[in-house]
Amino acid sequence: MGISYRRAWLLVDALNRLFETPVVETKHGGSAGGGAELTPFGHQVVQQYRTIEVKAHKAVAGELSALVAATARSDR
Repeated sequence: MGISYRRAWLLVDALNRLFETPVVETKHGGSAGGGAELTPFGHQVVQQYRTIEVKAHKAVAGELSALVAATARSDR
């Protein structure tokens, strides 16, 4: 993603603090190793975000097309 491990964890921590229910849970290391995964609520948050993205893109599609038409040239 082009961000540091620390930055990613700070963002995860911020999300976990933002919501009443954690979006990511960590698993401590050991013989099987540690890790992190989305909680069931985290999966819901991702799905809702993707839905918002689709709706937002549809809402501004005309304006985006106008910007592309004004900036993109076929001779490039």
